[in-house]
Amino acid sequence: MSSGENESKTFTDEQLINSKTLQKLSALSRILPINASNPVEVEAALAPSFVFVIDAIDNNTIQFTTKADENAFFQILFVAHQLIVQPRPTSPTRH
Repeated sequence: MSSGENESKTFTDEQLINSKTLQKLSALSRILPINASNPVEVEAALAPSFVFVIDAIDNNTIQFTTKADENAFFQILFVAHQLIVQPRPTSPTRH
């Protein structure tokens, strides 16, 4: 890895307030809330988009300007993949 790829990035309060991406995510979370504690709901929310993103990456239609950007994107994608495919143990407690 070259210099800068492992460095943390932070935002100022002003950058957070003015981020169009965070504004859109905030609006979506109010319009289409997801119960992150419900694995079925999380999978239903992630899986359809996951297919489109995988296809876009495989066909080189998503371009990254830095390796750090690519690594960050793949980390998010990796977590989404794990949330979709990882086995969930059944609870020993009956409800």
